[in-house]
Amino acid sequence: MNEILFYFDFNKNIVSFNDRTICKINNLTNSFIYRNIEFTLESDVEKDLQNAFNQRFVNITNYDD
Repeated sequence: MNEILFYFDFNKNIVSFNDRTICKINNLTNSFIYRNIEFTLESDVEKDLQNAFNQRFVNITNYDD
């Protein structure tokens, strides 16, 4: 199974995926839409993505920056 890498860029308010998808983070709802499904930042996004698409997703965000 291919894995899809993604990271959060909170300076630009986007989530970027290595499948060339870039999603804008909605600050009002604290969520983003990926492949027509809304994901909230308050949840376990990596797990929610994997469950929604039956594919491995890996968060590579460096939160130390």
